[in-house]
This record gives sequence, structure tokens and C-alpha cells, in this order.
Amino acid sequence: MNFIDSVSVENVIDYIRKSGKKKYGIICLNCIFIACKIEELLKFIEKYKIKIPKSDTLTRLEYIKYICLHFISKFNDYKEIRNTYDNPLSLLGNLVFSDNLFQKYIKKLDFIAKQDLIDAFADFCADLGIVVFKTSNTSIKPTMDLYLTKKKPFLRTESVFLRTGYDLNKDTYNNTLMLIKQASEFGIWTGFVTTPIGILKIGLEKLISDMEDLNVWLYVVDPGRKKIFGLIKAKKNENYNTTLRDEVIKRLPREPIRVPSRVLKISEYEFNISESYDPEDFGLFEISTEVQHNKLVLKDEQLPKYTKIFKDLIIIERLSGKPIISYSSENFKDQALTSGFLSAMDSFAAEISGTASMKDINYKGFYVQASNGDFVKIACFLSEPADESLRERLDYFIKFFEEKYQDKIVAFIETGNMRYFNKEEILNLIKEILDI
Repeated sequence: MNFIDSVSVENVIDYIRKSGKKKYGIICLNCIFIACKIEELLKFIEKYKIKIPKSDTLTRLEYIKYICLHFISKFNDYKEIRNTYDNPLSLLGNLVFSDNLFQKYIKKLDFIAKQDLIDAFADFCADLGIVVFKTSNTSIKPTMDLYLTKKKPFLRTESVFLRTGYDLNKDTYNNTLMLIKQASEFGIWTGFVTTPIGILKIGLEKLISDMEDLNVWLYVVDPGRKKIFGLIKAKKNENYNTTLRDEVIKRLPREPIRVPSRVLKISEYEFNISESYDPEDFGLFEISTEVQHNKLVLKDEQLPKYTKIFKDLIIIERLSGKPIISYSSENFKDQALTSGFLSAMDSFAAEISGTASMKDINYKGFYVQASNGDFVKIACFLSEPADESLRERLDYFIKFFEEKYQDKIVAFIETGNMRYFNKEEILNLIKEILDI
């Protein structure tokens, strides 16, 4: 039976999934294909000369099927491709993640705010009957992110380190490994939690090898599919020290950030223990089945997290105080509020330009979360105080904005001309990064 006989559009998803030779994939390519614009998907198809039937009614899933069919064919036809990639799924995954068309959608597989990763994992732990303490702001050394406790049938404890893909590079990863080694004395277990992009940055095989060597539980939290994967189940720490553990417990915050619920399931994330803790089952890339794909489409249509409390946002050049761009929610009509805030900017200068990077200002009944960068300031008007996640997002946004538009900001400072900025592009970034 030749290739044409064995693979068709109808069975191509099943074929390419099996070609990966792993039961589960960490990085879901459907999340990228669903998030991108249809024009970008068509550019990818045109770039690789993928044959698509002439039709105005093809769905995204049908486009994905023809893309898969194309790369399965290429993998089977060319020896040099087979010498480079292990299977058609690896070929497609690597091409997607190296293509500039899709780079801006990679954030779908990561958390912009580390607090969101902490919240997702803490909810999961609470559903397992575990009490979760946040320790990153305590005097406990080495600095870990969470400390987990469970008293029945006996006291069990775990030191946990969480890193988003944004957090990770060679230096931060090596530093984390050092902290993990030091923390092994403070709990019965030690855990490391990251995201699909964290896996991509470090490498799946390396991460598994390092965590197995260190005897660490390894979890991956995927915000795209709302799933948690357990990759490694660790053994009890051999260096566990009850005296040091008790000292850590004494320094824990008075209140945990999560406690188990006796009534409700807290986590919105799916976790299947029967699919967990065998690292040999996991590969890097995944193509979803039709049922899984349709569920992802529905998740992608959910209301942004901060839409209800967001009112207005202004980006201001730091020295002159001139506004660069502003964006208001559709239900916010009080533009005079923004103008009044700009007029009163001098009185708020000390608060916005203080030593702390983020400031919460109360202005005429609204909460103004302000962030100060090297070149610009941001003031975000809210009906409720910003939580830690939104503050992190604003902090991330101002750094991203200054890096991306530094030359344009300098030109604006010199001329005061706003034509250097693409307003539509910036507004899309605001909506995406701030989740409004």
C-alpha cells in the first residue's frame, strides 16, 4: 500500500498523531492555528505550496488537515527531511514555531503574568487536598514560590518552584536548579512547574533528565488547552530534614493562598492521573483530534479576564507628559476623566515616579494602576483595584512597549508627532497582553 492509499484527509489527523510515537504532546499546534488570522494561515499554506481545494467554505480544521497531509507527504518523499526530523509531526511543529507568521501567538502557550501560573497550579493542588502557601515574598531561603502541606495521614510538605517561559533562559534555569538542590532539605518532596514554552526553551529531554537527576516532581501547565500534565513522580527526598522543615513552617504566611474545598472543585484545568507520571509517554508537539479542536475553539472565544473592570488606559511620554495613545472600553464614556488626570499629573508625579515600579492611585472613584518605564508612563483606569496578575501584565507591557517602539518613542520625543505609531497595532497589543 503506497502513501496515497494509506493517508487521506479523513484519517490524516490520526496518522500524524501516531507518527509522533508518543501518547501525549506538550505543545498543541491547534492553539496556534486557532489564534492566528485566517490570512496568516493562508500565507503559511502559500509559502510551503500546500495544495488546498478551491473552496470558500473550508474550516480551520480542514486547513489543518491539508497542512498535515502536505508535511506527511514531504516527510515520506525526502530522505534529507527524515534525516533531520524524527517524524512528520516534529517537522510541522518545528516549521510552525520558527515561522515569523506565528511568533506573536506563542503567548497562547504561556503565562504573561507568573501569578496566573501560580493561581492555576494552586487551584489544582487545593483539589488534591493540599494547602498552598505563597513563599516568594517571605524571608525563607532559598527563595521558593510555593510551599505545600497536607496533614493526613501524616504531615507531608513540598517546596515548589514555578517558572513561565518568559522567566526562563539559560542563566535563570541554572539558578533555579541550584535553588531546587538547596530546597530539597525543607520538604518531603520538591516540585518544578513550567509551561509549554518553558519546555520549548529548555528542551523536553533535558528538563526531564535534570528533574529526574534531582528527584523532582515535574508539571506542565498549559493555558491553551487548560490542561496540567504530570511528567515525573518523585520519590521522598533523601536529604529531608525535619528540623529545617519546622523552621520553614514557622516562617510561612499566616494565611495560605489556597485551602481545599469540601464541596466544590476549584481548578478549571483538566488533570488525568492515568495519563501522568511516565515521561516516556510525552513528546514535544501535539495535533488535536476533531473533538479536542472544537473544544479549543470554544475556549478561545471566552471573555477576556479584565473586560468587566477595565475603563481606560493612557500611555504618556515620561518627560513632557504628552499622551502617546489612549484606549477606552466601549461602556466608558467619561473622556473628561482622562483629561482631568492628565491635568493633575503633576500632583501624582511623586506617586507614579516613586521607587516602586507599580502604583495604585485612587482618582475620582476609579482605581488608577500606574506603571513607570524609562521613556513612558502608563495609567490604567479600573472600577476595582488591580490584582497581582494585572499588575504583572502592566509591568510586562511597559517593558515590551519600550523595547518594540524605542526608536519611535525617541522620534516622538523630538517631534511630538504621533504618526510614528500604528494605533491599531498598539491597541491589539494592549488587549492581548492586558487581557481586556
